[in-house]
This record gives sequence, structure tokens and C-alpha cells, in this order.
Amino acid sequence: MRKTVIIILALVVALGALPVTFACYNGGWGNWNWFWRPHQPVYCCPTNCNLIFTRVTADDNEDTFTEPKDVGDTTASITCCGKKLTITIDNAYPGYEGIVNFCVKNTGSMTAKITGITPDYPDPVYLQIDRTGEVQVGTTVQQCETKCGKLVIGGIPQLEDAQNRTFTFDITIDYNCTCVPGHCDTAYAFGGCCYAHCFLNRYLGQSFNNWGWTNGPLPPSCHVRVFDIYAGAAQCKLSKGKKVGYLTVNYNGSTALVTYNMYYGYKMDETHLYVGSYPWPKKNGDYTVAPGQYPYSHDLNNASTDQYTVPASGNIYIIAHAVVCR
Repeated sequence: MRKTVIIILALVVALGALPVTFACYNGGWGNWNWFWRPHQPVYCCPTNCNLIFTRVTADDNEDTFTEPKDVGDTTASITCCGKKLTITIDNAYPGYEGIVNFCVKNTGSMTAKITGITPDYPDPVYLQIDRTGEVQVGTTVQQCETKCGKLVIGGIPQLEDAQNRTFTFDITIDYNCTCVPGHCDTAYAFGGCCYAHCFLNRYLGQSFNNWGWTNGPLPPSCHVRVFDIYAGAAQCKLSKGKKVGYLTVNYNGSTALVTYNMYYGYKMDETHLYVGSYPWPKKNGDYTVAPGQYPYSHDLNNASTDQYTVPASGNIYIIAHAVVCR
């Protein structure tokens, strides 16, 4: 028993010494920093240049005929570790069309530009493929981004042996990658529908011209609250922004421990924080206070985390601002 415990401890120490990635999942654990937080998503695998198929479904046009048929069959699957779609059209006949919907995701750290969507079938005279959707030659796919396309496969020839034939072929996505210079954007913590109040909307008689959120009122609590951090969410519209990290708030009635955490690929150059009993800070009798004038601030250098310990009491509001760079 003692020997087993020693071996387990040695494995834990060895894993703890690994600085980078131990696993690579879409939307799950991704690096050692997240090992104890499986509820926090990892949005990108830390590779340099990688575009893969992530989803595929297959259908056909038989339901659209005046007299519906159920003769042909189209199937599709992702093969070769996400690098290919393998498509099979079975029992094909003239007028039959196979329909394949698919999605690709950039799991690398560079921008991928699609240079080709290449079918690999033995007799290209027989089949014709129409491509629609977001996935086209020339399309760029940003880091962590998913785009979807559609293939309509027809052109079954008017030949005696056309029906009952089976066509099997692969589709590959050709692409090249470029390193996009990092850019910085303003970001705010968003407390969800329960706590977040957009600056642009009147709340307790106040509204402002810039986007962002004050979050509260937050009563003292025995549990940690977790808020998303969004960058570039103009007009407080989450669809315009990017979720770049999360904020944890541990408030016990006397002290608020506020921690910024960035997702992989994002770093902070500055953070600015307000914690108080009123939704906004006030300076010289005016509630229009820029983030740089908040009571608490840190100048950082590509930091992935930052933390404040702030004295507080009663119900509180929190505005957490950051300058986030990619």
C-alpha cells in the first residue's frame, strides 16, 4: 500500500512539472492550469496551424420529388483525425442528389485561409459538387472560430448501369496559415441577466455613452460567483464581442477577492476595478468616470491572471474592466 502511494505521488509531481498541454479537447480540459476546473471551457488547442472538420450530417433530395422515393442513400463521416470527409453515395440514379452539411474549426493559434476544397473520387466525369455556405475557397477562419458549409452532390449520369452504383470519395480542405499581429481591445465583466446593468441603459437614474456593465447588487455569500469577461461587445451586445476570460468574486461581507482569468491566447495589459455600494464610482460630483480613474488599477505585461483584495460591506456593485490583447 505504501509503495502504491509513493508511485502515485511521484506521478502527480511529474505531471505538475509539465508546463504545457497534457490533453486536447474541443470545449473540455486543455492544459494543466485548467485541470482542477473542468467546468471552464478551453476554446483552442495550443497548436500553430490546424483546421479540422468537427461536424457532418448527410441527407438527399428524395423527399422533394413529386413521387417521393427511398432508393438512394448518402452517408458521410469525419476521418483521418478530422482532416477528411469520407462520403458514400449508394444506389445512385439520375436526378439523385446527396446533401452533406459540415463544419470546420480552426484549433490552431494562427489565422487559416482556405485555398481549396478538393474531392478525391475516381471518376470526376460522373459527379458534380456545388458548394454553398461559409466554407469557400478564400474564406479565412480565425483562431477558435467555427464555420459551416454545404455540399450538394449530383450529376449521376444517364447510363444503364447508373442505378445501383456506389460512389465513395474523400473531401479535404486545403489551407495556409498566417500569423496575425496581436491587437488589444477593451473588456468588461458581464454578470448575466441577474446582475449586469449596461451603461447605455438607464439604471437608478443614470446612463452613459460607452458600453460596459456594472454588476450587482451582490450580497455577501458563502460561494464564489463567476462572471464572463467580454471584449469588444459594442452596445453591450454579446454577439458583437468575444468571450476572453472569466472573473471570480469571493465576497464574505468584509472583503471582496476579485480575480481576473484569461482564456488561452489572451493576455491583459491593464485592469481597472470598482467595488462599492453604488452602481458607479463618483469623482468631483460626477458619475461619468473613465476606467483609468477607477479606485483600483494595475499595469500589467501580458498577464493571464490578476487579483484584487478590496474591503467592502453590505450589498456591493462591481465594475471590472481590462485591456485585453491577443
